[in-house]
Amino acid sequence: MESATESSLISKLQTSDIENIHQLFSDYLHAFTDLTTSKTKKPKKPSKNADEDHRSALRSLAKKFLPFINRALSIIPKRLSETPKLDEQLGLELFKTYKLCLNCLDCVASQLSCKAYSVHIQRVRLIHCFEAWGHYKDAKDEGFSVLGSLMGIGIGVSDSKKAKPKGQIVPDFEGDSVDSEFALLVVEIVVTLVKCASMNQTKDEGDYWRVLTLVDEVSQWFRVLDANAYEKLHRVLVTYLSKCTLFLVGELTYFDGVLVNKFCLATFSEYARSSLKDQMQKFARRICSSLFSQCENRPSFVIDIIICVLDSMASECKVEVESTIIEFLELVCYSANKCRTATTNLCSAIATHLNKIAVDVFQGLSPFDLILGLYATGLFLSDFNGQLRQGDSTMPRNMKDGSVIGFLLANEDKLQRLTALLGLLKCHFDINIYSRVESNYEAFIACRQKNLKSYLLPYYNALKFLCQPLAEFVNSGRKEIVAEIEGASFSKELSDIQDAFHQFCDIFLFCHSALERERDAYDDNNKTVLSVGVAAFTLSFRTKLYVKESVNFIKRVISSDWIQTQELKYLFASLHNTGIILYRNKEMKQDKSDGFHGDVSEDAIVDFVTEACAKSAFLLDVLYQCGSCKLNRIIRDILENWSVAENLFKRLPSPMALVKQWVKIECKLRNEEDLEHGSTTLYSLLSSSAKVSKRTLGIILEQELLAYKEMNAMNPRLCQRMQMNIIVILLEEVYVTKDGCLHKSRILIAKARELRAQGVEGLNGCIQCLSEAISLMLLKQNDLYGESSSCSIPVCHQLAVAYCLRALCSQETEPNSKLLLQDIQAALNLWLSPDCFHANDQCDMMAENMLILLYHVVDLLSIKGYTKLHTDIYELMIRLFKWKNVPLEKCLAMLWEYRRLCHALCASPVNEAFLVTLSQHCGELSKSIDFWISCMKRGWPLQVGFQQNFSSMFTISSRGSYGCENSFRSDITVDEVKQAASGLISSVPISSGSIFLAAYLYYDLCGRLISNGRLIEAFLYAKEAHRLRSKLLQEKFKYSVEQQSEVCDENGDTIQKCRYNLSAFQMYSSVATAVWSSDNISCDLEGCILTPWNVLQCYLESTLQVGVIHEIIGNGSEAETLLLWGKKISCFKGLPLFIVAFSSVLGRLYRKQRLWDMAEKEVQSAKQILADSCTDISCLKCRLLLEVTIDQQLGDLSRSHFDSDSGNSSLEKLFHAENLYKSALDKLNNSEWKNSVSNREEISSESTTVCDTLIKEVEYGASDSSARATNQSVIGEFPSKCDAGPETKMVAKKSKRTKKASQTLPQGQCLKAEHNLRITRSRYRSSLKSSENVPGEVQIGLTDYSNSENAVGCPDAARQRGQPSEIKCSVADSGCELTCICNKMKCWFCLPNEVIKSGSVNNFINMKWEFVRRQLSLRLLTSIGKCLAVRGEIHEAHKILVQSILVLVSRNSVFPAYSSVPLTFLLDLIGKDIPGDALAVEHAAILYSICWFTLKSYPCRSTRSNCCDLSNIQIQRIVSWLMLAFTLCREVPALFQKVSRLLAALYTLSASNESFSLPPCKTLSASHWASYFHQASLGTHINYQLFSSIVGRQKAQNPMDVEGSCLTGSTFIGSETINLLRVAPESLQDLEGFVLNFFRGLPCTTIVCVSLLGGAYASLLRELLLYPSSIHAWILISRLNSNSQPVVILLPVNSILEETSDDDANSGSVNLFEGKNFSKQWRCPWGSTVVDDVAPEFRLILEENYLSSSIFPLEDTKKNRLLWWMQRKSLDQRLGKFLRDLEDLWLGPWKYLLLGEWSDSKLLDLVQKKLVHDMKNKCEVDVQENLLKVILGGAKSVCEREEFVMKLILNKGCYIGRVGYCDQESCGSSSSMDHEVESLSHLAFKLILEAAHEIEEEECLNREPIILVLDFEVQMLPWENLPVLRNQEAYRMPSVGSISVALDRCHRNQEQAGRDAVAFPLIDPLDAFYLLNPSGDLSSTQVEFENWFRDQKMEVLSWF
Repeated sequence: MESATESSLISKLQTSDIENIHQLFSDYLHAFTDLTTSKTKKPKKPSKNADEDHRSALRSLAKKFLPFINRALSIIPKRLSETPKLDEQLGLELFKTYKLCLNCLDCVASQLSCKAYSVHIQRVRLIHCFEAWGHYKDAKDEGFSVLGSLMGIGIGVSDSKKAKPKGQIVPDFEGDSVDSEFALLVVEIVVTLVKCASMNQTKDEGDYWRVLTLVDEVSQWFRVLDANAYEKLHRVLVTYLSKCTLFLVGELTYFDGVLVNKFCLATFSEYARSSLKDQMQKFARRICSSLFSQCENRPSFVIDIIICVLDSMASECKVEVESTIIEFLELVCYSANKCRTATTNLCSAIATHLNKIAVDVFQGLSPFDLILGLYATGLFLSDFNGQLRQGDSTMPRNMKDGSVIGFLLANEDKLQRLTALLGLLKCHFDINIYSRVESNYEAFIACRQKNLKSYLLPYYNALKFLCQPLAEFVNSGRKEIVAEIEGASFSKELSDIQDAFHQFCDIFLFCHSALERERDAYDDNNKTVLSVGVAAFTLSFRTKLYVKESVNFIKRVISSDWIQTQELKYLFASLHNTGIILYRNKEMKQDKSDGFHGDVSEDAIVDFVTEACAKSAFLLDVLYQCGSCKLNRIIRDILENWSVAENLFKRLPSPMALVKQWVKIECKLRNEEDLEHGSTTLYSLLSSSAKVSKRTLGIILEQELLAYKEMNAMNPRLCQRMQMNIIVILLEEVYVTKDGCLHKSRILIAKARELRAQGVEGLNGCIQCLSEAISLMLLKQNDLYGESSSCSIPVCHQLAVAYCLRALCSQETEPNSKLLLQDIQAALNLWLSPDCFHANDQCDMMAENMLILLYHVVDLLSIKGYTKLHTDIYELMIRLFKWKNVPLEKCLAMLWEYRRLCHALCASPVNEAFLVTLSQHCGELSKSIDFWISCMKRGWPLQVGFQQNFSSMFTISSRGSYGCENSFRSDITVDEVKQAASGLISSVPISSGSIFLAAYLYYDLCGRLISNGRLIEAFLYAKEAHRLRSKLLQEKFKYSVEQQSEVCDENGDTIQKCRYNLSAFQMYSSVATAVWSSDNISCDLEGCILTPWNVLQCYLESTLQVGVIHEIIGNGSEAETLLLWGKKISCFKGLPLFIVAFSSVLGRLYRKQRLWDMAEKEVQSAKQILADSCTDISCLKCRLLLEVTIDQQLGDLSRSHFDSDSGNSSLEKLFHAENLYKSALDKLNNSEWKNSVSNREEISSESTTVCDTLIKEVEYGASDSSARATNQSVIGEFPSKCDAGPETKMVAKKSKRTKKASQTLPQGQCLKAEHNLRITRSRYRSSLKSSENVPGEVQIGLTDYSNSENAVGCPDAARQRGQPSEIKCSVADSGCELTCICNKMKCWFCLPNEVIKSGSVNNFINMKWEFVRRQLSLRLLTSIGKCLAVRGEIHEAHKILVQSILVLVSRNSVFPAYSSVPLTFLLDLIGKDIPGDALAVEHAAILYSICWFTLKSYPCRSTRSNCCDLSNIQIQRIVSWLMLAFTLCREVPALFQKVSRLLAALYTLSASNESFSLPPCKTLSASHWASYFHQASLGTHINYQLFSSIVGRQKAQNPMDVEGSCLTGSTFIGSETINLLRVAPESLQDLEGFVLNFFRGLPCTTIVCVSLLGGAYASLLRELLLYPSSIHAWILISRLNSNSQPVVILLPVNSILEETSDDDANSGSVNLFEGKNFSKQWRCPWGSTVVDDVAPEFRLILEENYLSSSIFPLEDTKKNRLLWWMQRKSLDQRLGKFLRDLEDLWLGPWKYLLLGEWSDSKLLDLVQKKLVHDMKNKCEVDVQENLLKVILGGAKSVCEREEFVMKLILNKGCYIGRVGYCDQESCGSSSSMDHEVESLSHLAFKLILEAAHEIEEEECLNREPIILVLDFEVQMLPWENLPVLRNQEAYRMPSVGSISVALDRCHRNQEQAGRDAVAFPLIDPLDAFYLLNPSGDLSSTQVEFENWFRDQKMEVLSWF
């Protein structure tokens, strides 16, 4: 068994499965446990028997386990050294096993017949394994442990128990008799420990001190080793010791300098004894290199270590060969140069030590000691230079200025010593010989070979080092040296310096002529040679010595073949500067520079000529300043010479610098003179010269032309005149031959450019010049026909450029001209010709200019909508990019970045032309979305922008649900977009490209948010995009605006409007001319530019976007201003796309404002322009969309006319509107729209699946294990045709919930139904009924308002929506065969997932088009349905509604009215809340239409058969759908107001009429819901405007994060304040909690909301309640207060007609203005509202008041005055009577609801409490205390109609009034109500009346203020002057949200002021602002009030 275990362990050890090998070995070797443990404890002295037993046990263990241990120890090292290495964990297992085996072996070692250190040898193997695995710490610990154990072995030691010295690590070496194997073991361990220290690189100094100890103690053990072992181990020791040293030096800041110093000494000592001695110099150099990089940190340590290195290397020179000395000098050279460049002054210390070494080491070893002296002197001089740079405060003042004097004074002693050194060296090397032996070099080499090799190169390096600082001082102070220095004579010192220079020059010349093979050693010294040569040349002028030698040296340098062009330039510039100094010092004879000779390359000559032109320009300027009269002759001579050179080389650069200087001088000379005669032209100077050819003359004149253009700012009149003169000369005198056609055409283009630069006035002349140039080039092209294509390339390109330029100019003069399109086509044809592109230099120069022109052209065509040429343009662009080796991926990214892949206002971001072109170059790869995304890796904003553009169509539930690996992200968040945009615009300075891209990110984000119904947030980003684009526009265009008075005829009323009209809109001349050449545009093929057309397009798109949002949220004036502005710009530039778009939106705006004529004018204009531009707008889909939009606008206009008119003509308008809608719908069903996304194939009806995207959880919680309970208010109680109507009261049933959860359906998948039975509508309904259950109650929060079990609640609508991640199917659980439409009609909501899976760009683009088409289709279908409903064609209207549902949910939007899918199922789908729905607003509109049509059919259901299930929808489902619509359209004011009004009315009905009852809601009563929806419908447009204003202001302070941190400040409004304005939550689930928070946040001040419902709403309510047709309006009043239950009443309104009073009949008053025509007419400010129908008297009163107030009688007589006052009095009486009638007829006894709470309510509280107690105990009537308080607050009205009061109490705050218009039989709820009233005890009436009388007797006259929130329909009425409110403090606010914001702002201001916040702000009449005469038409009234205010000591500020 044991042997089997051994074999299995050994086998396992050799396999890869060794995870638990250590545990297995431990278990097997368990017998050693006690022994290994006892070795760690202090042993006790054993007895003799015990010792014998112990040895016996050890022998037994050794016999048993030793073979196994030996086998294991032979295998484990091999496993650890395997390649590749084992896993780290497996390696740790082996190491632990290895140590275990060694410990066991150590236990039995005493019983082995071997050497005492045999086990230690095994442990050394372990150390090597540790080291090989990088476990250096383990290796170190094991190594020191082994050395410690070896101390006691005592091999070769007489006394083994000798005490170990303190700190000793290595065993004592007792002599050469030591066992060599033991010595090898010790040395090997030490070497390994040194290696581990070098590899581990710890920063523990102790480790390195131990290394030093090891190296010191092991040195004797090396003597015992044999030669091979010594060589091998000592090399390893030196190698890793040097690594340790380098590490310590590199990390000098962490270690003590003493340690590092000792380490260096030890290392150099070991190097000296090693065979690696030849590496000492390299090692020393590495140390010095590391030290010089750290000299700033610890300079003293650095100096010490460098000195140590130098000393170590110098010590070797005493005993070594000459090569060692040379190496030492090389090290000195390196160190000296490094000292000079170090920021810390090391030079002085090193110089001093070099002098010491020269004396101590090299004394007598000439010339080495002299060479060291040169280095020391050079270091001293460099140290002085360093002190000057750092401003050393210890230096004398006269030495700090850096002058030559200071230098000479400071270094006088050094220069004296230098003289002696140079003299000795000159004698030693015999420098003069070098110049004499050049002809006999070979003999000289043989004679002096030793000196040449050993001494010459170090000597040269030392001289170079010395001369560098000297030359620096001389060259920098050449001005001072050349000048005479008074009182100072330094000729001796300067001569010594000059002598050093000439020694260097002689050595350099000899080395370069003699050591030809070693020239590389000198090539890097050329700059020093030139610097020294120039310095020596300069000193020769001062000392008058070595002049000839200095000149000869410079000549030889110039004529040498090693000098480079840049070096010649440096030499030329230096000599030039020296000459200038001599010139200024009047030493003209010396100012001569010799030329150069030799074979110089043509490129070098070109550079020299260029440099000569530049220097000649400088000379010209000097002569001008000196007043020379020879300027004309000099410039002529220079240009003649240049012309000769140009004729010779044919490619010299133009003499631009010289010509520019000449032009500059001319501008200065003519600055003050008469400009009539102009200036001298170069033509006048050169035209008669025989040296100047016509060709070079043309070049010079063109440069003069360019120079005058650049000097335009200096003398504009002269420059412009001279430019035209030069152009005329070029055209008439120079380029007159046939060969000059191309040049002449180029000058004509230049002339056109100059004309364009003068402004729009020169455009016609510009176009004429371009036309003439085109004609010339066409002739030239014909002449070149048949010749080589390479010759015609310039003609082809230049002609194409001229065509493009003429097209761009034509756009500015005649934007609607067809010529520009023809020119662009001609240019493209030329560029696309086969012979146009060839790989030569000419084409390379054309490429950039071509690309710039193509950018401008493609942007111009895109903004105009003409895309027929885009294919050719894209082809050209791709060719250019390929030609320049720019990857197509980068090309695509750049085109996308600047939006050049589509035209303006296109729904698709990529047009088909580009896709086709790209596929021709990339193949199928270009069709992959992954390829496109990979191209956008150029930048994160590009990726975000690209993916966001396509992600707007995806719902939240579809995002991330696809299962394929795809790089496209559909879940790009708003924060990511904001982060990308902010990153672009956060840099300073910000580039135009970053602004452009950031603006597009915001623009696309806005469109995405609009589609999701998040209008306000979208508005913010739209404004930000518009702001950024406005900034770009201002850089490209200028405009002028003038104020005009425009007379408008608004529906028969002629009014005068003051508007700002755009009088001019022009491109800046600099922008317009930038395209003419690439010189003025910073662009290359790998960059991109913003063209003015690109900027204008994005600006107009943003203007349209912001204008549309303004129009939607009701900012009519702002929308009109922006839209008119955009339209004017579009008209100026001839942009039909934008003209149609702006006109269409303006038509919609005017229609909503009921300005019919203006609306029709705009829409008809758009229609005509679209018809005229049908050929120019190439994109068929965009043209169809525009046609559909216009047809829709015309249809809406006709339908609006029908709503305002009556009669047969009005019905014709309705038919006309319907036909327009249908025509537009047919265009959307055109075959052009057919694609892979919206196919029309018939789908088999047999296959059924369940789609998780649409079928979410049918119910929020499960009812039992067999059937899922559905929400009764959603789909659980969908009625059939025979189901009971609303008159049947639904009784809720409660059931318990089970905890069984439905099975989760994986996202993005469709599951097959379990049964194959075909689902019919009846079967579907029966399956739902089988699982019918009442939804459980969701407790959102307790409230004081819901303490009654009979409280009417809301349908639990929130339960119909599951979380996006909880998409489940209940088919398997309930057995219901719910069928999805995924295969029946291609589900729209599943389509995005399929598009993403396909990865096709075409599918993404088609998805975008389909999204836009569905939006328009849904709007058109809704409009058609309204037309049909108005005509009473209910069945047809229902068909349209069903089709709308199909468009919303089906992939194929073209369906018949009914399909195989059950209608009930479609209704379920339409009621689902799809998070992130891209068609959210359209979804809400459909829901509203369905609910409206269903309610309209309710009264008729009992009298006729219903056409379909749409007529049988229960009120619960209607309310739930309306709530969903309420949240979906929360930011679309018009639709939101309609939905809110309808919900308010339905909840009021539900509380007052059993036919419309709703299931109870525990937390909120019906009055809460009704009042909440009522207030939400008020001030919707104002609310959104205020919301956008506040959020916009916050965004300005924190632009990227609206919900971010709240900054402190009085003007900042935080997110909490913003939330006060939110009218609805984002999620339907949050609605109930949102409403609860709304009521909790109400102020304690009473808020009264008033609406007047007329038109369709009045008709609907009248039909639902079966009221007579005479009811034309209803008044809805809600009373809100934080302390009371809301009260909501809905009252029919009696018309207030004009009645003639007896006083008026008997007064005989005469209307002064009757029968007279006046030019000044009254214009009704509200247009037309329902008030005009039910109270026309008020409008008449206001009109007569206007006439009587603004127009006085023509004759100022007493009679006329009397009549005038009588009429005024009559108006007052009529107004008073009108207000009394309004109060009595409209409000009746409910007028007390307008009153505020009692100020002193003690009596009221007592009476209220007593009444509540009595009614509960005596009458068993449970009543809300707060409601009762409201009723008793109006005690006087309680007695008038007691039954109303009781009905309000029973209905918990809701009431629908009768006001005598209906009897008990006709009113649906009167009989039941009367029965309830009669059932009340007479005691209850008596209690209420008694309480009312008790309060009435002491009714408080002081009441709290109220705030009126009035609907737009009733805002014009003077509610504050109603009799009931005349003593009531009342305020008006536009919405409840604005009240909360105002109070919140007031509280914040009070808190900041340190005052206690009050519940309601107090207003001091003497500390307030009064607005006088805001319209400016009551000047006399304003004067009267101003005087009165002044009398009251109040400040008056007049506006007019």
